[in-house]
Amino acid sequence: MKPSTVATEFPHSDCYRSGLTADPDAQAAALVYGRWQQRYTQLSSGRFEGEVEEVELPPLTILKERSNRIIHQSGHAPAGVFAVGLVMAHSGNAYFRGDILHRRSLAKIEPMREFELRTSEHFDIVGAAFRPEILCAHIDDPAIDYRELERDLERASRTIECPQTECLSAFLLRLLETARDNPALIFHAQNVRSIAEEFYELLTACLNPTYQAPASSVCENRDRLVRRVRAYLEASKDCAVSISDICREVGVTRRTLQNATQEVLGVSPQNYLKAVRLNGLRRDLRARDPLRESIGDVASRWGFWHLSQLAQDFRRLFGELPSQTTARLH
Repeated sequence: MKPSTVATEFPHSDCYRSGLTADPDAQAAALVYGRWQQRYTQLSSGRFEGEVEEVELPPLTILKERSNRIIHQSGHAPAGVFAVGLVMAHSGNAYFRGDILHRRSLAKIEPMREFELRTSEHFDIVGAAFRPEILCAHIDDPAIDYRELERDLERASRTIECPQTECLSAFLLRLLETARDNPALIFHAQNVRSIAEEFYELLTACLNPTYQAPASSVCENRDRLVRRVRAYLEASKDCAVSISDICREVGVTRRTLQNATQEVLGVSPQNYLKAVRLNGLRRDLRARDPLRESIGDVASRWGFWHLSQLAQDFRRLFGELPSQTTARLH
């Protein structure tokens, strides 16, 4: 990232902001978190150098923060707002409300509750702030109750360490990258819904990191459920289907769907749906008129908003890039 301003003044835009800072107070004020009455106190000696990056989306706000000195941060979120932060890098010990933070540790901030974070030197963190009611409204699934998400957040430990945090941090970094390079993609109506749903799925996986262990043999009911899902996806092959759509169509909860696809297919519903969407994208790429539609146009129709991640997923599945698929046809 190459911020446009080296700064005492933080550059603003409609949704995406980034900049360098030269003192802790400027760093605190540079973020939307400034409305949380954050206080930053530098504890180690030397010139402060910081960097912030932030994007405000309808369902949530994503931010990334870097600093090179030990900083004591304190403050609280407004009523109704939760936040999670995931440690990307640090040197030495960092602490959140007394817990030692490690790489990929998830720290949880609750509404109206004072928090304290003591960073290490060379500290790098990515996070998201959101109101559960607004996040769940953007998923548009009546089976999802934002109050259940609130309860999960309230019950969860203040710090979480599990393999799922790696996926959540990677997702947030991809969102920031897309906001920086191609913001129109993440504000497409279908993609806003997809982003909200993927964040919800990754967050709840971190809050509830263990799923029911698979049975020694495939359950007949779960096999039947997966066949119904396959049939629905085949009938909906010309549109981007979400996990919410699947659950609504087959009449099951997300947990039931998770258990079924994990046992029968060996993958999560999200990974199965991604594979189905990638195959549909590949078919449309083969059929597209290059004078009328770009690869990005087709990708957006299938709900893919991060083109470099799409290229990686596409090549992993098919052994070639989307451009190579289309090049063979012309």
